[in-house]
Amino acid sequence: MNLIPPSRPLDSNGSGGHVLRISLLVLFMLAVTSLGGCGKYVLEGRAVMGEYSTVELVEVDDPRLNGTPAPGVTVEVVRDPMSLGRKTVAKGTSGGTGVIRVTIGEFGAGFLQEEWELRVVRNGSDFASSNVELPFDSDSRRLLVVIRRGDGRTRNSLGAEAERQLKDDDLILPTDSAIFR
Repeated sequence: MNLIPPSRPLDSNGSGGHVLRISLLVLFMLAVTSLGGCGKYVLEGRAVMGEYSTVELVEVDDPRLNGTPAPGVTVEVVRDPMSLGRKTVAKGTSGGTGVIRVTIGEFGAGFLQEEWELRVVRNGSDFASSNVELPFDSDSRRLLVVIRRGDGRTRNSLGAEAERQLKDDDLILPTDSAIFR
C-alpha cells in the first residue's frame, strides 16, 4: 500500500527527491542573478566648476563634490577604450544642480575586471578623459567631474566621423592599407 499521494512521483528510493533538486536549482539561479551583471549599474556624482578639468571616481565624502555646480556636462562611458571594438555604452548629463547619473546596462559593469573610459563633453568640446575600473559596489564611490572654464578642446570633424564609422560599422578600409600588409 502506497501512502504517498500520486501527484508526487517517486524516485528510485521511494521519496520525492526531484522536488529537492528543483528547489536547489531555483535557489542557485536566484543567487547567480543577484551577483551582478543582470541589473543596471549606476554611477552617481556631480559636475562642478574648478581650477582644472578632470573626471574620476572618488570617495563618497570627497569635499570637491560640494563645489559650484556645472550644468549641461555630459559624461560618456566607453567600453574597451583601447580596442577597435570600443563602444560608447552610456551617457549622462548633469542638471542645474550639477547632479549627474549614468546608467550602464552592459553585462559585467562593475563585476568583471576591465577598463572603461569616462569622457567629459560640454557644448561640443572635450574637457577630460580618464580610464577607470568600475568598483563592484557603485554606491562606494562617486563620479566627480570638474570643469575649468575655457578648458575644452573642440571636437574635430575627422575624429567625430571616425567614431561614427566605428559605431555604425561602416568603416571602409582601402585594400592598400597597412592593415592588409
